[in-house]
This record gives sequence, structure tokens and C-alpha cells, in this order.
Amino acid sequence: MIYNCRSNFPVLVGLLLVLCAFPSWAGIHGSVSGSVVDRDGVMASGAKVELIDESGKSVAQTQTSITGDYQFFPVQTGNYRISVVSEGQTSFKDIHVSTGVNTVADARLNMDGSAVQEMVLEVKAKRQMALPLASVSQTEIHQDQIRHLTQGSEVSLPKLLAATGPGVVAGPFGQLFFRGHHGNIQYQVDGVQLPESPSNSFGQALSPRNIDHMEVITGGIPAEYGQRLGAVVNIVTKTGPEKPGGELELNYGSYNTTSPHLLYGGSNESGSLHYFLSLNYNSTDRGVDTPHPQGTGLLDQLQGGKDSIHNAAMGNSEFAKVDWQADNSNKFSFIVSNSQNNLQIPTFPSSFSPKDPYFQVGYVDEYLNEGENGAPLFNYVPSNTNDTQSEINSYAQVVWKHTLSERSFLQLSPYYKYSSIVVTNDPTNDLFTKTPGANYIATSNATSFAQNRRVNNLGLKGDYATRPNENHLLKAGFQLQASEASGNFTIQRDLNAARYGQSDPYRGYTEGIYVQDDYTIFKPLVLNAGLRFDAAQYRFSDASTNDFLFQPRVGLSYRLTDTTQLHASYGKLFQPAPIENLRATYSRSNPNPIFYDIKPEVDDFYEVGIAQQLLGNQVASLNLYYRDATNLLDDAQLFNTLIAQPFNYVKGFAYGLELSVKGQLTKDWAEYFNYTYGVAKGKGISGGAWAAEIPHSDGYQWLDHAQEHTANGGLTYAKNHFWWSGQGVFGSGLRTNHDKENNLPSHFTADTTVGYEFHGSSWLSQFRLSADVLNVLDNRYAITIANGYNGSHYFGGRQFFLRLTKLL
Repeated sequence: MIYNCRSNFPVLVGLLLVLCAFPSWAGIHGSVSGSVVDRDGVMASGAKVELIDESGKSVAQTQTSITGDYQFFPVQTGNYRISVVSEGQTSFKDIHVSTGVNTVADARLNMDGSAVQEMVLEVKAKRQMALPLASVSQTEIHQDQIRHLTQGSEVSLPKLLAATGPGVVAGPFGQLFFRGHHGNIQYQVDGVQLPESPSNSFGQALSPRNIDHMEVITGGIPAEYGQRLGAVVNIVTKTGPEKPGGELELNYGSYNTTSPHLLYGGSNESGSLHYFLSLNYNSTDRGVDTPHPQGTGLLDQLQGGKDSIHNAAMGNSEFAKVDWQADNSNKFSFIVSNSQNNLQIPTFPSSFSPKDPYFQVGYVDEYLNEGENGAPLFNYVPSNTNDTQSEINSYAQVVWKHTLSERSFLQLSPYYKYSSIVVTNDPTNDLFTKTPGANYIATSNATSFAQNRRVNNLGLKGDYATRPNENHLLKAGFQLQASEASGNFTIQRDLNAARYGQSDPYRGYTEGIYVQDDYTIFKPLVLNAGLRFDAAQYRFSDASTNDFLFQPRVGLSYRLTDTTQLHASYGKLFQPAPIENLRATYSRSNPNPIFYDIKPEVDDFYEVGIAQQLLGNQVASLNLYYRDATNLLDDAQLFNTLIAQPFNYVKGFAYGLELSVKGQLTKDWAEYFNYTYGVAKGKGISGGAWAAEIPHSDGYQWLDHAQEHTANGGLTYAKNHFWWSGQGVFGSGLRTNHDKENNLPSHFTADTTVGYEFHGSSWLSQFRLSADVLNVLDNRYAITIANGYNGSHYFGGRQFFLRLTKLL
């Protein structure tokens, strides 16, 4: 259960400092260990073992013990090669290191230098799947894979995740719904959790062009992760190469989309300091998913229009990282990033009229199953309405990594994030239906909204880990964060009525502590057991909330055979609501408001799964999950903006099945396929500023972001500097109508890309040229109907893009 208390912040800080004396863990590291035998099967002591990264750089060296054992710890997640040399005998092995996993790589030495893999629990060729001995559901993707997929590194992070991973459904304008969650995604950047942006708008994570590799954890989440637990997106950012270099790229395509970027990095002569810089500008005439259908007929709502009205967007982003190896024991990383996005909020074409039946009486069809009296009214917004929205996100973090010994490791990470959202409104046109003489009923509940809101987040994360022996990896850690939201909201419901507003500052504090152990009971069987404590205190103008929860997490992974792995996990999860809400404005603008506090969501999460290595390097996995939620968090779209407001269902549940097959078909061909069956429902309303206005029934009803059947797949061919890839996404449709008992029509979209990198001595040398076609079938399907701003959202039609890249 959640305990409400009068938190004593100094006492809690003292408790954190005491717990810091115990070992803890950095969220982007694993370890490598194993044993080495010679060609006769005798343990090889004193053998030289070297860990080599993908650039060919030696990361660490050691020697085997008298019993032939070795270990490297900590090791940043990624792909490596193990080199073993002893008295003229050699062995090489390609491995992949996962977060929080001990990668076991045992090797036999051979006179001819070939590698023999024996009892290898996680060994793979570069960029290919492996079976990590861990009790989590995770998907991994690397920059080389991203470069060969549609749009390359220009793809948005939400689209990349939705197109390549299981259990994720894409909503309008970049929202992601993992396993029935509405958001609740935790983004980790080099082991530090990114604070949220105000009002849960836009995608505030890094661009894929700045990512070296990442892993997405959707189930069996260990105790080291807290608060946002719909999914954990664990990002390892790029660092500067040994030799200075980079790329300059220009991307141009449909809707006058222009997006040039510059990447550049390098290091000093000694290699102790590496730097990486990324600059980008983007502009387009289609900034978000449009709200209008192809026409005003009663069934036209099932297909979107080809035009993009009042929908221009532009922005810029900057990212810089410096890694400094001060000495053998201390390494510092500095990251700064900034992004600014400006967009017009789209409207309906001038040919549309509020007198059209589409806006006045709704429709009767197999999808909504409602007649004139029950059909929702669409929010008609005239083409001359000029509402806009802009957002700024600035972020900085410092990571200090200190190696205390070959078995212990410390990391401290202070961070700061500033975010702001500005919405400028146009009351004259927003509220046109309330003007005298209006003879139509569309937007009978019209509202004009404006915002100028800022959020400052300051935090500290501490991690320290140790391996007392080969069977235990002990971890503990803490994270403290203080947040303050300030600025103005205003709401106007009638052109001739008063404007209701608020400028009340909101303050919030969150604290988290965890301890856990990865215990290798025996080599094929690993137990992950941990305990986490999270607390949140919010200070609003009218109320204060104090909540905390102890959360046991346990996971078991068993290697049944060399090619078959089983896992099972249970976790108690605590997810506080975002600090931002419109509680004061809502209360002032409603004569008889029903007011609720927004509560943290508490889950009991269960999962079982099996992974099977197939012929070659294919891996198939099957996962089953179930989530029981109290005060389930959901979001409602705010008027005609891209801003979401949180609310609680009293109870909720989600369950599903995920099937994945992925890997390398041949040396030149790679593929992936994911299918998910998922159900997510909630009942009752227990919190949130909009609780009184959200339609709901007494029994369980589908969540509007739930989709029963979701599938995606891709095929890539890469050889001799040429590549081609195709991707497809299928969905059975999000939920719609008053109680969400029906779903929209199913949809399928396909993207493709082709590219070539020029080599040689001509002027074309070091150029890359690629072409992308998005939504090849031109399926402009309805993402949502009568839900959110402007009523509906439609997926974009067929689009063409050309990318020209010069390697520097």
C-alpha cells in the first residue's frame, strides 16, 4: 500500500547517506567474467585477457588467476571483443554486454588462433542477438542498425521505438503506449534519469543521431529503476572517436521538410579527452498529425485529408559531450543539450463549415455505434484561428566514475533541467460559436487556453557497486530531485466572459533508494532480488501530498540448455503523477467543480518468458505479462493543444502476450518481427483536475490508448556500401466512442529506404546518398476519433525524402 506521511526531508536525506555506505550500481554497466583453458582442457593461469571495443581500442586488460578465471568490471553496455593470449595460443570472442548482467565468456585456447565457444552464456557476433542471462524483457538497437533503417538517424525516437520493439503502440504526435501505459516512460541518459517536461508534452528525449546504442526494458524491471516504469529507455550517447571526424547531412522531402545536421567529434593526442558535438535545424509544413478528415461526409472520418492546414513547425537542437579520463581511477563525462520547438496548432480547411453534418450530429456506423443523440460533437476550429505552441528543454549533467578497486565502482551524477511551454491563443476565433448570432451548434463547449509555464528540476544520482565474489553482484543507489513549476495558465469559455487563470508555483520533491543483488546460484541460474523505496512530496497552492512505497522486486533467469532460457519476475511499482496540473484554474473556471488530488499509481507486475536461439543467429522469444493497478494514471488531451493532463482510474489492469523473432539471416540480411496481443482497462475516477468531465462507467472499460493487436517487422540488406530496408507496422485500431467499447478500423503502413556510400578517390568519396518513402500505401488512417484536441488525428500520407551526407 501507499503510506501518507508528513515527510521530514532532512531525516530522509540522512537515511539516504547512510544507505550510500552499501554498494550500489550504475544503470548502464554490466560485467564480463569467465575462465580460460588451454587446448588440452587445463586451466590456463597467467593468460593475458584484453577487452577491445568496436573501434579497436583496448578498454581494459587483465590476467587469469591461478584457477584460470578473469573478470572485467564495470563495463559499459555495448559490443566488444575478448582477446586471450598465452604461450603462443590465442582465442578471440565477440560478446555483448547488457545492463546489470554478468556476461560469461569462457574460452579454449588454440594454436591456430580460432575461437572455441564453450558454456558461453551470452556470446554473439557484432550486431546480432544473444541470450542475456537476465530476468527482464528488453530490446536492443545500435547506431549501425538505425543508420540502415528508414530515415536513418533523422527518424524521431518515438517512431524508432514504435517501429522496432514489441508491446508499444504509437499515438498521435509522438506519444508512446507501452503495455497499456499512457506514457510513464523513463529515459536514462548515460545512467541518469531525464526529468519530465511540463505537462507531459512533446518527446523530450534525445535524437537518435546522438545515440550510440540503447536498450528498452519493458518487463521485469529491477529495483535500480524507479518512478516512470511503463518502460525504461536506457540510452548510451555517442562519444568522440580517436581520430577527429563527423558528418554533415541535408534532409529534404514532402511538406517542405528541411533538416540539416552536423556531427563532429574527436580526441586529444593522448586519448584522455574525447569530445562530440551535434547541431540540427528542422522545419516542415506538417508539424503534427492533422485533425481533419478527407471530407465532411458522415463516413469521411475514417480517412485523413491530404492537406496540412496551419501546421508549420520549426526548431533546433544542440548536444555536446566531453569525456575526460583524469587518471586510471577517475573519469568525468559532461553533457549539455538544448532543444527548441515551435509549431502552429492545426485547423480545418476553409472549405469546411461548422454547419456540416460531420460537426453537428455525429454519425452512425459500425465503429462508433452511436446515433444523433449520443454522437460526440467535433471541435470545429476555423482555418483562420492562430493558436501556437512552443517548448524549450535545456539539460546538463556531470557524471563522475571512480574505480575504487577491481571489484568496486562509484558513480555520482548531478543534473539540471529547465523546460518551458508557451501556448498563445486566439480567443476571437477559438470561441466563435459563443458570439451573438451564431446559428450552429458545433463546439458548443468551446474553450480558449493560454499558457506560459516553466519547470526547473535539480537532482543528484549516486551509484556504487561491488562484486565480492563471482556469484554476487551487489548494488544500491539513490536519487534525489527537487522540482518547481511556475508561470501562468488561463482558460476562457466564452468570448464575453471572464478569463480564469493561475500563477501559483508548484513544488515537488522525489527520493528513491534501492538495494539489490544479482546472485548466480549456479552458472545457469541467476536470481535478481531487490528492495526499492520511493517517496514524493508535492506542495500546491491549496494542498500538500506526501506518498511513499516500499517495492520488492524479484526475478529469476534459468538457462535450460545452451540455446533456451526461461525467466520469471514480480515487482511492486510506484509511479507518481507529473507535478504539473491545472487544479487551480479548473477550480476557478467551474462554478461547482468536483475536485480530486492526483494520486501515484501502484502496480503489481508479473511476467514469465522464454527465449530460444534458432538456427544461425536468430532468437525467438515469448513473454506473458499481467499488471494490476491501483489509481491507474492516464492522460486527457487539453483542449486544442499538444498538452496532456493526468487523471486516475480507481482500478485498472493490463495483460498481454508478446512474440518476437529477430537476428541475422545471413551475413548480408537481417530481420526482426514483433507481435503483441494486449488488453488494458480501468474503472472509476479517483483523481485529476478533469475527473468530473471524463466519461466513464461503473464497470471496467477499455483505455483509449489500448490496442488489441499490434505488429511490426523489418528486413535489411547491406553489402559493399549499399543498403536497402523495408519496415511495416500493423495495428487493430485504438479505442473509440463514449465507453471505448469499440475500436477504430485496423491499419497497415510500410516504409522503405535505399542508400549507397561512395568510396574511392573521386569527388564523390565519403558521400552517402539515401532515399526514403514513408507510408508507401498512402494509408491516411484515423489514429483517434472524437478524442483529444480538434476531435481527431490522422496519420500522414505518402511522403518522399532525400538525404545527402558528407563524411568529414
